[in-house]
Amino acid sequence: MYLIANIIVCVCALAGFIYGGIQFFRPKKALYAQMITLSLGCITFGRLFNIVRLMTGGTLSDHFQLGFLGLIGSLMFFFSANYGTVDSLVDEGSKELKKYRLIAIAAPVVIVAMYVVLFLLSDIPTLWKILGAVLTLFAMSASYFNLKHLIFPDVEFGVVKCLRKYNLLALIYTAAIFTECVALSRDNELLTLISCCVTGIVTAAMIPTVVRGIEKWKT
Repeated sequence: MYLIANIIVCVCALAGFIYGGIQFFRPKKALYAQMITLSLGCITFGRLFNIVRLMTGGTLSDHFQLGFLGLIGSLMFFFSANYGTVDSLVDEGSKELKKYRLIAIAAPVVIVAMYVVLFLLSDIPTLWKILGAVLTLFAMSASYFNLKHLIFPDVEFGVVKCLRKYNLLALIYTAAIFTECVALSRDNELLTLISCCVTGIVTAAMIPTVVRGIEKWKT
């Protein structure tokens, strides 16, 4: 079941990566969209490693796997896309918008709370407590800006409104991979499959959503 789960995510992420490469890796295309495309590339290569590992008789639940770095890489690109290329355009730091910044803190707070309950205080191997901590650190950074840009009002440029669906998908993705790590730490095949199905659907929808958002922004 672990193999099926990773194949689902790999195929969906690869399709998104190829589509994103065709759409965005051309002159004068949005750097924001290129970073999101690269995040799907990280997911693809991470899942490919997991697939090879499983097909050669290995396991995913009892040792550190390089495929885990694909998850971290995807979150890093999600964070960079929002923080590095968009946030300075939409948030000029005014006091009137402070409440939205405070509300966005809810995302990393929830993730930390989930880590404490589901990893730190749980009777699971130390390896997964460490991996959960690393995942939590990167998920906190990415989810803050995903939630912020999901609720933040458009002040001038209109880009936030057009990319809200993408930011919602990114939040769902973060929750899904967190759930997957919880499932793996407990060797729960069914929950792993369910979380990977959600991850696959989200990654397949991500680039088309960004394409439509950018087209809407330009019109």
